[in-house]
Amino acid sequence: MAVETKQGQGNLAAVTLAAFATVLIIAFFSYRSGDIGQLTQLVGDLRGGPIVGNAMVESLYGIASAILILLSWFGLGSIVDGVIVSATDDDGSEAMYFVRSTAIGAAGWSIAWFFLGVAGFYNSTTAVASIVLGILLALFGVFHNVEIPRGWPRRPSAITLSLSTLITIPVLLALIASVAPPIAKDTLLYHFAVSNGFVAQGSNGVIEGNIASYLALGTEMHTVWAMLLGGIVGERAGEAAAGATAWIFLPLLLMAVFGWARELIKSRSWSLIAVLMVATIPTVYYVASSGYVDLSLALYLTLATYALTRWWKQPSWGWGLLVSIFLGAALSVKLTAVFAFAAFVLVILLRARDGNSQAGSLRSGRIVATGFAALLLAGVIASPSYIRTWAATGSPVFPFYMSIWKGEAANWDVERSNLFQAMNSQYGGVDTDKVNYLTAPVRVSIAAQPEQPRYYDGVLGVAFLIGLPLLIWALWKLDLAVEIKIAAAVAGLTYLFWLFSSEQLRYLLPVVPLAAIAIAAAAEKIGGSVKSVAQYALAAASACAALTSFAWFCQKAPFRVVLGGETRDAYLARHLDYYPYYQWINAETPPEAKVWLINMRRDTYNIERPVFSDYLFEDWTLRKMVWESGNAQELRAKAAAMNVEHVLARHDFLFDYQRSTLVDDKKPRAENEAKLKMAREFLLDPQRTVMSDAKFSLVRVN
Repeated sequence: MAVETKQGQGNLAAVTLAAFATVLIIAFFSYRSGDIGQLTQLVGDLRGGPIVGNAMVESLYGIASAILILLSWFGLGSIVDGVIVSATDDDGSEAMYFVRSTAIGAAGWSIAWFFLGVAGFYNSTTAVASIVLGILLALFGVFHNVEIPRGWPRRPSAITLSLSTLITIPVLLALIASVAPPIAKDTLLYHFAVSNGFVAQGSNGVIEGNIASYLALGTEMHTVWAMLLGGIVGERAGEAAAGATAWIFLPLLLMAVFGWARELIKSRSWSLIAVLMVATIPTVYYVASSGYVDLSLALYLTLATYALTRWWKQPSWGWGLLVSIFLGAALSVKLTAVFAFAAFVLVILLRARDGNSQAGSLRSGRIVATGFAALLLAGVIASPSYIRTWAATGSPVFPFYMSIWKGEAANWDVERSNLFQAMNSQYGGVDTDKVNYLTAPVRVSIAAQPEQPRYYDGVLGVAFLIGLPLLIWALWKLDLAVEIKIAAAVAGLTYLFWLFSSEQLRYLLPVVPLAAIAIAAAAEKIGGSVKSVAQYALAAASACAALTSFAWFCQKAPFRVVLGGETRDAYLARHLDYYPYYQWINAETPPEAKVWLINMRRDTYNIERPVFSDYLFEDWTLRKMVWESGNAQELRAKAAAMNVEHVLARHDFLFDYQRSTLVDDKKPRAENEAKLKMAREFLLDPQRTVMSDAKFSLVRVN
């Protein structure tokens, strides 16, 4: 009777899970009218002209350059990993060995390229020499450290083949899109723009007017390398190489998830489920295809947590050093990685308490000392870029938190720093509704939308929401492996920091691999009919998310430009409505002619002239000058004093009283309207207008 009761409860739980998953998937589809809902039309948009052209050679060369950089990462990392892990009891999978070694090498080469930039050695000769050295190290590492697996892999089952295919599709789509010319906002201002600026000046000195050049740029060091290597053939090849190099972090991350999952989960199919949950996240596709750095951060944090779990079982200096390398590499990518330090501190203290209960206070003290030494060393590894920023501005965390730690640089101040923090607090809509803190797991899974800060500026999908109850129940009722508990703890604590800082979906990606592994392990441990239903539910939810990624690929339609059938200019004109203005400036103005950009998506990458552009708050200077000027002539004189020859502005909302950022709500309406009239006379002066339409205007200053 007890067995029948237990079986009945299991069947009821399975039915409940199936119903729960079905409701969530339907709810998810209800919010996807803008992409999946238009999929039929979007697929038709892929056709549009010739498919293949001569420019395909540059795309292929870019991909080849990225592969050479990957091999160079592995070359350096295999040597370092061989030294470190020789002191540990490493019985990990071959996949984890490759990923671990490659990530160590990527971290090492990033530091090397930082100091090459300090020395002013950003040139094609350095890029080629680095590749030669990396390949030689790879050959040495293969012959001395890699054991060739024996025997043939067994034939995959139908479920394994299906899951692998579903994983591969968004990864390949991301590769194609990554090789296309960049169009993502942050890439045009930051990731590629800064790298391109470094290449142009031959060093990583601060770029005038681009505050992003003060940030931690661990991943951008690789795009600099790629641009130099690909640039030997041409600028388009360098651009393609940079995109493909940034994309490489996606397959490395998925390989890390699979390798770790295989060590913890007996079932290959459940390990692939964990990979599938990560690979099909639409925002993962977007990041991998856009030159963003969040997946490199995710890779380093995943490997740091993996090393932490191994250190938990064997608190040796080898695993502690790997924690330092990966956590330091994560912090060198983005300052937000500091949130993970708090989670790691908690795990170290818990391990010390466990050691104290087993082997006395001396053992506990040694564990605390080695654990905290690893965190301190991680800070040292990440420190070069922060020290550079500290020396240049007076604050290592510039341009953030200037009300706490003051820094100084041109075109940035405490007011803009505070506004930046306020802008980040808008993500998730918690600035207007505090209930969103509680409903965030549901909202971010179902209602999230790209380009909408209130809805997290991305799409996650419902797979993690389906798996969350399974994980919670398993942690409560079952004896899960300590590795799963640590992964879940790091993911949970980092999620809380994300929740109360900036709820931008990209910033959550570093913990989703940990959550995916924990959910897959929990579902596999539960077993029974719940396990079977969970497998199909998670796969179905992931497939729905993959449809979103495919729709985004169709919206971008990068296939023809990558294969050379569409020109770079035509592709950019399709996606960047202001690009014809940039084309005119690049073709018709002298090389030294300076341009003032106002509300131009912060794009300093596609313009080939000196520019002045406010960072993030793009009409900041215009607003200040408007309120300090008495008429349009005085405003024009102030612009001329800036030594700019043209002003290019997006004006469609600037002159709308209800939306304009030029309006000061503390001033009378009549005074505000007078200021708007002045700005209109300045930006739409018919005698000085070069080009204009309902959205943009390009005017001569003199």
